[in-house]
Amino acid sequence: MTANRKAERRTALVTGASRGIGSGIARHLLDRGLQVAATYRSGQENVQKLALAYPELVLPVHLDLTDPDGAPAAVEQIRARWGRLDSLILNAGVWSGGKLAKMDPSGWWGVIETNLRSTAAIARAAIPMLAEGDNSSIVIVGSVVGEVGFAGDTAYASTKAAAVGFARSLAKELAPDGVRVNVLAPGFVETDMTAAVPDGSRRKIASETLLGRFGTVDEIARAAVFLSEDATFCTGTVLAADGGWSL
Repeated sequence: MTANRKAERRTALVTGASRGIGSGIARHLLDRGLQVAATYRSGQENVQKLALAYPELVLPVHLDLTDPDGAPAAVEQIRARWGRLDSLILNAGVWSGGKLAKMDPSGWWGVIETNLRSTAAIARAAIPMLAEGDNSSIVIVGSVVGEVGFAGDTAYASTKAAAVGFARSLAKELAPDGVRVNVLAPGFVETDMTAAVPDGSRRKIASETLLGRFGTVDEIARAAVFLSEDATFCTGTVLAADGGWSL
């Protein structure tokens, strides 16, 4: 650890922290006493509410995944505010469903480019600060559909499968710097996105899940924090949090 790190508290950057899983992860990290840079694209009000609930511990950061300059700017805001970064949780991404033969090619490739490019860009920008600390980590929020596939989800599943190869390769690159890199692979979770799933499909998914239900944001957030803060001998790992759906 370098001697000039300004803040004493561990500091995290959580992308897509304005709602759903990202918001849950940010809250759990805050409850553990971490400082959190919470990124948003369109949910500024939600992040501002989080900042009001945790004074001095939240740094709202606007981040558009399609902006090539966004990631370096976000990391520089953290350096200016706190002077350290210990945990990077890459949760933000875009989704667009549809069968390959019917999906517009530009939309299909848009999902691939946005999700993969943003993952690489943010990690690249954050690595120098992460390497300055002790027990630094990167957690990529993937999906079990990247492991087993899902009809009508080829674009999104492709990005989540790529996240595994990316994380395992990066884990080997960053091990000499003491930075762990892991993937959290949630299954179907109760969020705004899955609220639109038709009742018949929800019943089918629940019946195929060993625990018989969708997961909760709280359950996924706790798993992410475990990988980030507690799993100090885990790197290159993929942790499925899917209630047994993928078995």
